[in-house]
Amino acid sequence: MKPDRLYFPIIHLALSINLGCTMVKVTTSEKRNPTPQQVVVGENTTLTTWGTIKVNKAHFFPSSFQLKTDDTIIYIDPVEIGNAEPGDFIFLTHGHPDHFSIKDIKKLLKRETIIVCPKGVSKKLKNITDKIYAVRPNEQLTLEGIHIRTTWAYNTKSVLLWIKAHPKAKENVGYVLTLKNGTKVYHAGDTDYIPETREISDVDVALVPIGGDNLTMNGEEAAKIINEIRPGIVIPMHYEIKNRNELKRFETLVNRKIKVVKLDVENQLGKNDNRGFGLY
Repeated sequence: MKPDRLYFPIIHLALSINLGCTMVKVTTSEKRNPTPQQVVVGENTTLTTWGTIKVNKAHFFPSSFQLKTDDTIIYIDPVEIGNAEPGDFIFLTHGHPDHFSIKDIKKLLKRETIIVCPKGVSKKLKNITDKIYAVRPNEQLTLEGIHIRTTWAYNTKSVLLWIKAHPKAKENVGYVLTLKNGTKVYHAGDTDYIPETREISDVDVALVPIGGDNLTMNGEEAAKIINEIRPGIVIPMHYEIKNRNELKRFETLVNRKIKVVKLDVENQLGKNDNRGFGLY
């Protein structure tokens, strides 16, 4: 992401967390592929994205996904979701508006839906549902046959002066989810390259931010994490779709034995570069 496009909106975003208000507008991007993109990530398991969102004026590939197995539907950070069936689980990494949308959460809720989120986010949901599990980093629990491990997700670099977009004290999280069929998925949330990621291993699929600009790790740092974790598939997320150089740098630096699957709009309209990766 180029600083002049997303830098100042995220400064506003970081400040808004302390002020309890929202200064960043998130909408559906007109550059979004009208067809949701889907990749097979395990036995009878698909991962779907509804594609590009607009953060103020920047067209942005988000961290929002659906995981679906035979009998379970999971959403992670659902924002600007199109037509979709209700979820059995909704996992939230933190409260920034490009990850947290009351509108989408309400749309995906059913009576049995379980929401897992950091404590600070859970307070925003108390009038919506009581099926909430508030978590902190480095915890483990099992719900309805899904094993959940929360991971640390924070910035080591400041976005402005001493202000970090994702300070460690907020206890934002990523997730390692082990599905009923054994497929293991790591969603990093918004994080820099941090020491705690070295504790993650044996994952089949990793979803990692690559946008950089002191908001998350950049492509080089994300590739370093992926080469340590060594998943079978990695999907880059949380970057401006015009930032092809960062995406290419990430792809080039990732170990060639790891499949890089790009799901943003510019790679799915008439291009064939992902066809070997189970993309439909």
